[in-house]
Amino acid sequence: MICKKSVYRKSICKIMISAICVSLFSAVAMAEETASAASNTPIAVFPLTTKSPEARRLVEEALDLYLDKVEQEEANNILRKAVQVDPDFAMGHEFLAQISLDSAEQVVEQQKAFSSRSHATNSEQLVIEWYQDAADHKLISAIPKMNDVVNQYPHDKWVVWMTTWWLFQQSQFERASAIYENSGITDSPGLINNMGYNYAALRQFDKAFAMMDKYVALLPNDSNPQDSYAEILRMAGRFNQSIEHYRASLVINPEFYSSEFGIADTYSLMGDQVQARKEYEVGFKKFTLPELQQILWKTREAATYVREGDYDGAEHAFQSIADYAHTRHNSQAEADTYRQMAMCEQNPKQALVYLDKAEAAAQEGQNALKIALTQEMAQILRARVEVALKMGNKQMANSTLSRLSDMSESSNDKVSELAYHGAAGEVLFSERKYDEAISHLEEDNSNPFSLKLLAAAYQKIGYSAGAKRTNDTLTNLNDPTLEQALVVPAFRKCSDTPSSCTTNTKSASLKK
Repeated sequence: MICKKSVYRKSICKIMISAICVSLFSAVAMAEETASAASNTPIAVFPLTTKSPEARRLVEEALDLYLDKVEQEEANNILRKAVQVDPDFAMGHEFLAQISLDSAEQVVEQQKAFSSRSHATNSEQLVIEWYQDAADHKLISAIPKMNDVVNQYPHDKWVVWMTTWWLFQQSQFERASAIYENSGITDSPGLINNMGYNYAALRQFDKAFAMMDKYVALLPNDSNPQDSYAEILRMAGRFNQSIEHYRASLVINPEFYSSEFGIADTYSLMGDQVQARKEYEVGFKKFTLPELQQILWKTREAATYVREGDYDGAEHAFQSIADYAHTRHNSQAEADTYRQMAMCEQNPKQALVYLDKAEAAAQEGQNALKIALTQEMAQILRARVEVALKMGNKQMANSTLSRLSDMSESSNDKVSELAYHGAAGEVLFSERKYDEAISHLEEDNSNPFSLKLLAAAYQKIGYSAGAKRTNDTLTNLNDPTLEQALVVPAFRKCSDTPSSCTTNTKSASLKK
């Protein structure tokens, strides 16, 4: 468990972000050189400014629980106590904003951190302003602040955690790896855990498994190392071993709910949807989950119906989730659920109805950070492009793509940019402009829809090595997401049994 090239445009802002990120790693390398040249110099420690020693003690305890023990709910409870003891403890509010499992609390605590930052040091203010800029979708100004912080404290555990975790969430896996590797930190179980996931996201499974071996050795009596090992084994397609590790986690701590749901996720990926739903229901009956976790695993349970082709069952399950999110005033979750309903819908006109509901929920914007809503809107627009292409409505596809292009340029975050590239690749592929489509689809190389089109585009231009490589990547994609459910099982079946192929799937699959 882990705690939480364009034909259509040329983005100067993208170039700026790349330059800033190069600057970031130059700064990290300079800091490392300086540390090596002056090995006797004490390592700079990130400050935590508070008028209360008790509040500071509570925050340090919470951070250890969160990062190294992954006891997120207990860590949140302790952070709440800390900011009650000292309401002006700016970093206390910031840490709570970052790790809370309550979307409304995330918003409120970020506001409190920003408003109380005058009580903190310059370094703490940099962190708070970095997170605030990121929350406001101002990544051009956020990145240099992160740069400054990691330059000042390249070996501080909390700074390395903050920067690598933020970069992981932005899908900047190589950059996160560089910061961790430059830090020289080898004894933090939490960072070892996080980097195991980071290497797995890069599909560097040998490195990921090595990290998991270290993690288990450091905490042999804790559940989370077994849980994390199980998830990474599942990502690598080693399902039976994955379930063994999940069960080992539950033996250590029967209340470690992510392992129970991890078993359900794994059965779903293995193709046993009936057993998967049984396991999900065991978890829902046994545990009272935080709101965001409830929505997460209800969504994955809904995807089991998609995997077995029961779209009526999926619609009913997703609608229940959307209604729940609405009653909880969680606009981003409601919008995301309607977007997923549109992705499953066989009737394009009904899919547009769901996308209208998704946009309305996103625009309502209750209890969600601006960045989450902006990224959600980008995903909604991408789905609109796909529906428009299914309808043969090129005008709608192009006008929607134009909106998405403008959003990607103005927001300059990785999620929105990838949504644009995926949608642009789909439009170009539909126009048989395969070389141009490839330049976009290669940017969005973790999305099953883009990978399927990329394999087909490579095949169209006669690049058999690229098509085979992409085919293998897609076939071995084992994430329990709706996108995976909609694409990968059919793609695998087509590869193994060509007579089962639809036209679109057959054009991408190479195995004869």
